[in-house]
Parts: sequence; structure tokens; C-alpha cells
Amino acid sequence: MSVRKVLTTPNRKLHLKSRRLTPSEIGSTKTKTIISDIYDTLRAGEYGVGMSAIQVGEPIAACVVMIRPTPNRPNLEHFDRVYFNPEIIKTFGTKVPMWEGCCSVLDDNGDPVYAEVPRYRKIKVRYYDESSCEHIEIVDGFLAHVLQHEVDHINGTIFTDLVPLSNTISLEEYRKKCQQNKP
Repeated sequence: MSVRKVLTTPNRKLHLKSRRLTPSEIGSTKTKTIISDIYDTLRAGEYGVGMSAIQVGEPIAACVVMIRPTPNRPNLEHFDRVYFNPEIIKTFGTKVPMWEGCCSVLDDNGDPVYAEVPRYRKIKVRYYDESSCEHIEIVDGFLAHVLQHEVDHINGTIFTDLVPLSNTISLEEYRKKCQQNKP
């Protein structure tokens, strides 16, 4: 398969709502190729832990969550799953600010920018797997954080739409904050 070019702001496609897939589309060769390309694209990057199809120019309701240790979050545990037509059907508690970046929102050096985004720590999500089987799960912690970010992409929202642009910081500033918070 192949590494795809990641769309970046201000590309208008990133603000389009992605189309839900039918069961036959989920299992199609075309969709499998898109998912494989998303995996290749994520593996080629240093920071990404998730990516939706729209970020590689495909306006379909699909995303890959590939959590792995990153330079900024070295203690993450591996997690790998494809979500088709994901939707958050319930939230728990109140939103709390959580740091995040995005491969589609870069600074002048081509590095991701970061901001504290209000997110729920726990959510209930409905999605379909690669066999078109429906799942409903309650997830929390970092996975809940990543899923909210990816579902936002599917709905045409970028994390900087949720916070003032003046609240974003550079990769270097974010690294310093990470170092300050280490025990």
C-alpha cells in the first residue's frame, strides 16, 4: 500500500462531514486499501496515534486508532483498531482540558501544534468493525480522548475549532510542558 499526503489546514475538505459507509462498502477492496494506507501513513509519522480517512482525502466515516509510545507520551500502551461509522452515543461526567495535537494542524516548521481541548474522560461509542459487525463499548482515558478527536474529524471539526487559536503552542513548548510534568 502507500503513505498518503495528509491534508492540513486550511484545506476546506477537513471541515466536511464524512459519509457513513454501508456494510458492503466496509468490506470492499477500495475501503481496505484506504485503511491500509492510513496505517502506512500513521507508521511513517512520529507523533500520530489516530487518523481519520478525511485526513488522507477520503470523505468516509472511518478512522484508525493506533496508539503507541510517542516522543511526547513514551509510556503509552499499544492499541490498534479500525472504527467504521463511529459515533459517541453517551458521555460521562464533565469535560476536562486534555492536551492534544493533530497531523493536520501544523506550525510554520511543519510540526504539529498543541492545545488543551475540553474532552470527556469516559464515553460510550457505537461503531462497526472490518466485518461490518456492530459494537457498543464504554471507553475511558487516552482511548476516549483519541476517539473524540477522530469522531470530530469525521464530523468536520478540527481540534482548533474547539479552542481559541491563541491557546495553541508549538511542539517545543509542548515538550517542555511534558518534561515539567514527569515525576
